[in-house]
Amino acid sequence: MSSTHNGNGSQRLAGKVALVTGGSRGIGRATAERFAREGAKVVVVSRSGADLGSDILSLTGDVSREADVSALFAEIERTFGQLDVVVNNAAIEFEGTVDDTTVEQWDHVMTVNVRSVFLTSKCALPLFRRAGGGSIVNIASVDGHWAEPGLAVYNTSKGAVLALTRALAIDHGKDNVRSNAICPSYVLTDMLEQFFDHEADPAKARAQAASIHPLNRMSYPDDIANLALFLASDEASFATGQSYVLDGGLTAGRTVDLSRLLSTETAHV
Repeated sequence: MSSTHNGNGSQRLAGKVALVTGGSRGIGRATAERFAREGAKVVVVSRSGADLGSDILSLTGDVSREADVSALFAEIERTFGQLDVVVNNAAIEFEGTVDDTTVEQWDHVMTVNVRSVFLTSKCALPLFRRAGGGSIVNIASVDGHWAEPGLAVYNTSKGAVLALTRALAIDHGKDNVRSNAICPSYVLTDMLEQFFDHEADPAKARAQAASIHPLNRMSYPDDIANLALFLASDEASFATGQSYVLDGGLTAGRTVDLSRLLSTETAHV
């Protein structure tokens, strides 16, 4: 299900070539499909190499591995001869505090979530310069701005993505390379749905997750794709170095009335 859908598209990315990592499902797939409807030639890469139809070139690879990323960009250059947009979406999550996290688990999350952004951005820069500019859109998280309990390495990795987003913008703006990040809260992907399905009361878990957002719902992958489209397009030509929080108001302030959690006596002390 999606909150918005543009069936025909307005060709806002006509003539552009876009790469979407982690594009086999969820946010990546929604973004790839939206970009294709908007006229872009789209390449997706994932470890599964899922088939997204004839309009999207789907490749298999691990973007945390330098050799795979080099091969990916060689294929993009051979097939299209250009690149204009990179959406860094590939990521994993590990639940645990610092106490609960092994060195191997820490390194794995940081490799997938941060090194992949470094590698794809590094390989994209020469192609962007040749094209006269380009746009990098990094899918981060609200957890890059605040710490969600029990997600120590995930929080850290998304904070690092925001720092790298800014560094790319500062260092490569002279080449007309723009770099921005999108920071969603809960997104109704297959992965999140599977999490809810394993809860004791799935319906209650979904309702509680929705209720912490002032809009009283979670986002859909298309919500993220809509913002990614804007940041990838020429309409965002002056937008760079920023993190765009897309969270239904979650981080705007408290959604719980603390006074209701306090006894009358305590409240009047």
